[in-house]
Amino acid sequence: MPKLTPAELLSIHEIADSVATDVAKLTAYQSFVDDPHLSSMLHHAYQKAAAHYQELIDLASGESLDRRFENMDGGLSGRPKGMPAQPPTPVRPQVQAGFFSARTIAADCLSCAKNMAIRTIWAATEASHVGLRRAFSEMSRFYLDSAYEFFKFMEQKGWYVPLEATENAERWFQQNHSQRTVYGDFEPSWVRPADMPS
Repeated sequence: MPKLTPAELLSIHEIADSVATDVAKLTAYQSFVDDPHLSSMLHHAYQKAAAHYQELIDLASGESLDRRFENMDGGLSGRPKGMPAQPPTPVRPQVQAGFFSARTIAADCLSCAKNMAIRTIWAATEASHVGLRRAFSEMSRFYLDSAYEFFKFMEQKGWYVPLEATENAERWFQQNHSQRTVYGDFEPSWVRPADMPS
């Protein structure tokens, strides 16, 4: 099989950076959540992100990639299972206690899953190495499923209200955002000087 191109290595690097950030966020988020369903979703997302990170590091080795995929028939069904994976050791971000609400966490996870689904499927279409295409395709499939799971969770909680064709768009927007706060209920620790541009 051909070796990875610089563009393919760059794709692996950029996605691995994003996944490492997700691991750090998901580690922190778990300490803010009381809802057992959301907690379970976050734990599963953390496990998959950690496994994806290690997989991406392994994929960067063209020889390792060749050995893993050389006997496959071109589909996704022959994907090797049960490979050992060591998660990265994320730096726990410093945040105010109680700052993240369950809704904020779920919304961020939904947004991240959508973004990663697009990025990984795009990387798959751009890769010329067949094994790398398969790996990115499978990651994209996971993120699509994850996005749907977080969407359904938010919808059931009343945090994600779809816009119907017969509804008033302005009323729909207010319904989605009327109870959300951007900065939380705390005063800023600094005062903006009068001459500082906003």
